[in-house]
Amino acid sequence: MNSFRFRKLIACYALLCGALSASAMPRHVYLTWQGDTSTTMTVNYQTLEEAQGSLVYYDTRSRKGKISDYQFHASGTRHSIAGLPDKRTIHWVELTSLKPGKTYYFVAGDDRNGFSPERKFRTIPDGTGKLRFVDGGDMGTGPALAVLQKQAAKQGPNFATVGGDLAYAGDILTNYARWDAWLDAWETNMVTPREFTIPMVLAIGNHEVRGTNAFFYFGYFAQNQQRSYYSRKFGRNLVIYLLDTGHMARHGPEQANWLDKQMEADATIPYRFAIYHVPLYPAYRPYSGAGSVAGRNAWLPIFDKHKLTTAFEHHDHVFKRTKLLRNNQPDPQGTLYLGDGCWGMPSRPITNTRPWYEAKGASLQHFWLVDVSKSRIEYRAFNIDGKVFDVYPPEARGARKAEKAFESLKISASPSPAPRRNPQSEGDK
Repeated sequence: MNSFRFRKLIACYALLCGALSASAMPRHVYLTWQGDTSTTMTVNYQTLEEAQGSLVYYDTRSRKGKISDYQFHASGTRHSIAGLPDKRTIHWVELTSLKPGKTYYFVAGDDRNGFSPERKFRTIPDGTGKLRFVDGGDMGTGPALAVLQKQAAKQGPNFATVGGDLAYAGDILTNYARWDAWLDAWETNMVTPREFTIPMVLAIGNHEVRGTNAFFYFGYFAQNQQRSYYSRKFGRNLVIYLLDTGHMARHGPEQANWLDKQMEADATIPYRFAIYHVPLYPAYRPYSGAGSVAGRNAWLPIFDKHKLTTAFEHHDHVFKRTKLLRNNQPDPQGTLYLGDGCWGMPSRPITNTRPWYEAKGASLQHFWLVDVSKSRIEYRAFNIDGKVFDVYPPEARGARKAEKAFESLKISASPSPAPRRNPQSEGDK
């Protein structure tokens, strides 16, 4: 064999080994919480090849992926989803005893298949310092998703909440490629300018469920595996209730009783938010829709009793901000309802006549940016171009400029009259 052919064979072998190695390494690396947001972090990742273990090496300094240099390591659990065609392995590694408000660098994988590139995250401060997060829902995997995610990440949030309908895979196991596209987009785009990977806090939506199953939602994301509703505290100022609007659990009585007791236990926390999928005050579907009525019947008395600060609603694919509401009517001491889930999916057309409970509504893709401090909360809605078009409260910085932007965007969106959907059609397409 001449030297040219030998070098060519060696090059081909190297490329083949590289391709095999790349397929064996973790494809998706993403972050969730199962416990205290100040002292824990769960690293989720997936492998297509059989793995020897589930490992994360981490440190408070960058080690540039050199395994032997990391001070700490943790092992976790791994599992698969029965019936998933590619039989991939999902790994969950919870890091504990972390320091609040601290930066950590990490890699995930195992010795056999290799490790992910080094990434970093920051834990939540445990005091009353400022926090920032973004919220949206109804994402999908279309071209708008990456643009909106990048705009959200650019704001440097501590975490992101998603109010259901993530990949639009319908919990059909053969639709795993949609989840791959969604996770690829998150892993690539949800990284701050300072290169922090943004943890996700997820509520369940109708497109995560098929019948009585939600295999991907419970199998891919380490959050709360016992049930589809839970809460998370962030420092001393903020608690968020992630609720299930009738997809895997009924609104009440069990879930409602849990919410009542949880909000009572959290009475000393000044800001209490709820995040869920089907809106109690819809901006597109009818006010009389079954899911909205069930939510108002089960949860409004609890929200009002414990003075819920804000509810983030989704599902309708439009922009909405309500008046402050209490006892199902405007009240200056009431709850603010923001929505309605259009963080990637195309917006729906709405009429120019808005319901009695709305302060604003428009056919606009968007996400919400929320700044929480000890004495104040400010909300800003961003469109796909990164333009702030709504600010609340009205005396907050940039509110007047946002009002002008909203009027121009609303005109350019040209919402045409939209027929109200059948009240029973809660499962949108």
